[in-house]
Amino acid sequence: MLNFLRIRTTPTEHEEKTTWLELFFDLVYVAILVVLGDRLSHNISPQGVVEFALLFIPIWLSWLEPAFYSRRFPTDDIGHRLLTVLYMGAMVSMAFELHHVTGQTATSFLLAYAASKAILALMYARAWRLHPEYRSYAGAHAVLFAVLAIAWAAIALLEPTGYSWWAVATVLGLLAPFFMPRIRKWAGVPAMDMPPVKAHYVLHRLGELTIIVLGEFFLKAALGAGELESYRLTTFYGVALLGVSVGLWWLYFDHLEHTALVKGKARRRAWIDLHYPLLAAIAAYGVAGTKVLHLAPGEALADEKRLLLTGALAVALLAGAGLEWAAPERKEPMARRPQVWVRIAGAAVLVVLGALGGGLSTPVLVALIALVMGLLVAVDVYTRTRKPEASQTVGTKE
Repeated sequence: MLNFLRIRTTPTEHEEKTTWLELFFDLVYVAILVVLGDRLSHNISPQGVVEFALLFIPIWLSWLEPAFYSRRFPTDDIGHRLLTVLYMGAMVSMAFELHHVTGQTATSFLLAYAASKAILALMYARAWRLHPEYRSYAGAHAVLFAVLAIAWAAIALLEPTGYSWWAVATVLGLLAPFFMPRIRKWAGVPAMDMPPVKAHYVLHRLGELTIIVLGEFFLKAALGAGELESYRLTTFYGVALLGVSVGLWWLYFDHLEHTALVKGKARRRAWIDLHYPLLAAIAAYGVAGTKVLHLAPGEALADEKRLLLTGALAVALLAGAGLEWAAPERKEPMARRPQVWVRIAGAAVLVVLGALGGGLSTPVLVALIALVMGLLVAVDVYTRTRKPEASQTVGTKE
């Protein structure tokens, strides 16, 4: 039976590329993001936004943890496929329970989340057996995810709405990987041999996830198209928001194409973690943008929707500023300096529009937001094509 599970159905030379199974996994992830966005759409209030941001943490980790496992222990045999399918089932179960997760479905949601941690523990236990050169790393993570699975299951069964316990378990899962090497050093135990993860593949996996989250807005718009009245103003909103979405895509991927991601472990980790606010903000922007498309001529955009629209885009730009700082561009002719302050300035303008834009008509507000994003793209194009800064950058492509 164990030998059967190790049968490979794809050639080994493709295992460093994104596999078809990983792309399938990403599509399942779309479902849970759509449901989470729908939850925010039904409760655009300060409490609803905070709940959205907090719930996005386990959703984000549910993608990040198996993605990094697959990069550290790349394989596509039958055993890995079965475990991945089970993990996808746990994520689908989480999606089913998201709408009322702070109430009657909290237990079911947490049990599904605990199941995902248990499956990760099995994946690392399997890696411990198959990769003896990395047993210290795989074994430590197998134990960690087993403990997290037990902790989340206990919370689900004993106090499912005890959010302080949610916070404790989440912080434990986030900090444990950082403290494990230090604890081993303090105890005099040899350091863990960590499997390498090439920066090139980290960039591609996070880029693939970002493009999926960006595409969610178009999915929401298409699903709600049957409910839209045919107004010229709706067409204007659609074109303007398309421009905003293209601006988000441009600012992220144009930099990603030139990113080195080799300047220190701390900055690399910061670059990865900054995708949490970036992706949460893009998802929230998709919710707000859909609300704009459903406005009738003369209908004002409610304060909470305006603040969500401008605030989400401001957070996305601030996260982008952090990404520019954490990952300088490679030394090449088209490289440029990090545009940290340009992104911060754009975010500041959007915050002012959100705070003081209540007196503006919705078409003017949307046009100004699109103008801000267009100017940021224009600055990006100008600095890259007219003032290359290759001498100011470091790093090489892995």
